[in-house]
Amino acid sequence: MAKDAADRFQQILDATLDVVADVGLLQASISKISKQATCSPGIIYHYFESKDAIMDTLYLQSIKNLMLYLLDDDLLSLPVLERYKGLWIRRFHFHVENHKRTTFMEQYKNSSYYTPQQSAFTGDLMQGLWAMGQSDLENGLLKPLPLEVINEMVFGVAVRLANLHNTGAINLDEAMLQTVADSVCRAVLA
Repeated sequence: MAKDAADRFQQILDATLDVVADVGLLQASISKISKQATCSPGIIYHYFESKDAIMDTLYLQSIKNLMLYLLDDDLLSLPVLERYKGLWIRRFHFHVENHKRTTFMEQYKNSSYYTPQQSAFTGDLMQGLWAMGQSDLENGLLKPLPLEVINEMVFGVAVRLANLHNTGAINLDEAMLQTVADSVCRAVLA
């Protein structure tokens, strides 16, 4: 994709984030996205075959961005508690810094867009984290719970607290974040 085409492609995705933040996933339309992106609906259809294709692309891009933000070889080589705390803190900060993307991801996952096929593909993108968790389970470092439960107990809390932080319902400074991360992560350690 040429630079101008890549820029337009990303402009459409960014506009979609803005529209979803304003009106919600289900009310986002090609018309609203094109207005936000300052382009015609025809331009959007040049890059995406449908609204569904935009939403799917945006979700996969969001997961890739999250994984790039989270994964770091230095972090993954730390002892188990420090590793999970580091991942928790990064996950919290990702969602604070990417509030619109988080809003979109949460709505997408709780919509009909999120199919078993999409879930499987998302799992492929997160394979490194799932492999780490599986290894930690097999080595007795985590409580014997399904990985989905551990993920929700640890990282689901980070997402929800980031959302509360973004709305101003709570204000967590770094010291409090460390305390919360320590408490949440210890809850799943064996």
